[in-house]
Amino acid sequence: MIRKRVLSLATLGLMGTPIYALNFRLYGVLLKRGLIGPETGTFTILLYQYVTLGILYLVGIGIVFGRNSEKRTTPELLYIVLFFALIYRILLIPFQPVLSSDVYRYIWDGRVQSQGTNPYRYSPNHEALQELRDAAIYPHINRKGSPTIYPAGAQAIFYLLNKLGVRDVLTFKGMTLLCDMGSIVLLFMILGNLGLRRERVLVYAWNPLVIYELANNGHLDGFVVFFVLLTFWFMATDRPKASVASLGVATSLKLYPLVILPTILREKKGQGVLIFSAVILLFYLPYLSVGRQVLGFLPEYLTNPRETFNLGLKAYLLMFFPFLSHWMVTMILTGVLTAAGVLVWKKRKKDVIDIIRFAYFLAGLQIVLATASLHPWYLLWVIPFLSFYPSPAWLYFSLTVPFSYLKYQSPQGILPGWVTHMEYVPFLALLAMEYFMFQRFDRHLFPRRLPGERSVYRV
Repeated sequence: MIRKRVLSLATLGLMGTPIYALNFRLYGVLLKRGLIGPETGTFTILLYQYVTLGILYLVGIGIVFGRNSEKRTTPELLYIVLFFALIYRILLIPFQPVLSSDVYRYIWDGRVQSQGTNPYRYSPNHEALQELRDAAIYPHINRKGSPTIYPAGAQAIFYLLNKLGVRDVLTFKGMTLLCDMGSIVLLFMILGNLGLRRERVLVYAWNPLVIYELANNGHLDGFVVFFVLLTFWFMATDRPKASVASLGVATSLKLYPLVILPTILREKKGQGVLIFSAVILLFYLPYLSVGRQVLGFLPEYLTNPRETFNLGLKAYLLMFFPFLSHWMVTMILTGVLTAAGVLVWKKRKKDVIDIIRFAYFLAGLQIVLATASLHPWYLLWVIPFLSFYPSPAWLYFSLTVPFSYLKYQSPQGILPGWVTHMEYVPFLALLAMEYFMFQRFDRHLFPRRLPGERSVYRV
């Protein structure tokens, strides 16, 4: 039985390899052979690839979580998962980013700082930075007329990587790859520490959204995921202060991990808040010379309705209740998320599984309720939680959210309405059903246990 499962998973891994290897070249191959016409967009071909990889991915999850799972861990399965996770990422590193240009801004911000300039002071097109412009990075930066949006922790990473010689797209993506593989290692360490099978890491390691957004696009979110998982590892090994500090680092990179702070504060909560705040302040101290400008483009991004993209629940509320303004809906949904955070803050967390479960709950709510704009890579930090509970809703969403890239193929630059409905209607329906299951079965479902896994873990 073990040999059959190992062979099946290895076959799936081999089937996915040529798709990642051809990747963006597939469009040219099909066009040259007359299998598609010039009217077929690059993004359309990419989504065909994505759907195929998604099917292989779901079959792989079925192998790991299937009813025929053995009552003991299977090292061979873990080796196969890790091997193909690395191969898939390496294959995408040489390709230039097609889906996002954010990595160019990362490199630019690091370059600006290396010249002794505060990255929040000037926008890239400001004459003060004219000497830093080149043909490789500057032309690809988005929002050249706006200051940087990235928080101070991210700026510290950009500066550090620049000083280490990471000054082009290829090497930056290489660093993202190292960080992402570190996240995979942390995740299977956490799984093992909690008595769960390490091959569950496949849910994160083989997810096409994770692979494309980090290995091809080099998104900063890969660093965020690493520090969030490091937070849980510290909790699993009974180091609460280090856990809070790690979450502070994650929040200083991008703000959204703040939402799970209530889950890791169990005892001496005031001390935890002080540590968390001190870490963030430490990152911001070198940049405070610009005053309010230290917030960069972030306030505009969070409040301007024109910056919204691929919204689900908020868009439906505005559609069904036209008398509500965008600001009112935002305040209502933010209030709901805040109330949920307060409830989790007050609720007693019995063990590490409880902490991870509540963090999963709040992270998911943040995506559904309080995201000002939902680009596909914003979803990445939810994916590791699916190794504990392979949610049909979130798995579906992770495989359909890339369809939002069709906006950039639209002549009007507008996301087609059918894409929104295809993404969100099944996702929200599945999510509602899963919520009621959680309410009824509670700890019996999270994590969804396999034969031979420990039923209880306490710190």
